Amino acid sequence: MSRWKLASFDLDGTLSRGISTGQHLAKKIGHSDHMAELERDYEKGEITNFDVATADASYYKGLAYKDIVDLLEDLPVLADITETIKYLEKQGIPSVLCTIAWSDVAKAISARFGFVDWSGPILEVDSADRFTGKVSKHFEAEDKVRFIKGICGKSGFSISEVFHVGDSRSDIELFREVGFSLALNASEQAKQAATVSLDTESLLDIVSVIPKVKE
Repeated sequence: MSRWKLASFDLDGTLSRGISTGQHLAKKIGHSDHMAELERDYEKGEITNFDVATADASYYKGLAYKDIVDLLEDLPVLADITETIKYLEKQGIPSVLCTIAWSDVAKAISARFGFVDWSGPILEVDSADRFTGKVSKHFEAEDKVRFIKGICGKSGFSISEVFHVGDSRSDIELFREVGFSLALNASEQAKQAATVSLDTESLLDIVSVIPKVKE
């Protein structure tokens, strides 16, 4: 049996390739330039995810969850995500998306690939389940730790029995808390904070890097 009780994955830049989910959606909705500016400022530490989400939310007004699902259909992603999640599941390791991307985006990606839970800021909806252009609940990088610890508490295991795979600034605090951290196709800042780093086009390669995934 594996020593790991939970596998945690970031989404943007970790599972998505060459583009964040926010930028992918912004290109289709029509605010790509503004989103690119927001993401640059976030990575430089000049703004928080509260600022990004507040500004981005306004462009979703009138859309619904189904629209997000449809718009994400051609999102470029890393190879072998489904295969990796199924492999981990066979070892008794459930996988979650621990991301600061929209919760509805994480929900759609989770449904596609088999993640059992997800995080993220929540878009407000009206009585017709359409987005109002506002945020009903924000989610910051530090909330990633609380999200994972919440799952640990409910399931009765320690955060030291969790590994996290991420790529950027928003993963660093969680990297410091989990039992093992993998910087995947990551920024230098994330690589320095992680246990190990890996550059690959197949998510399945993490199996050979993370110790004791299978015993």
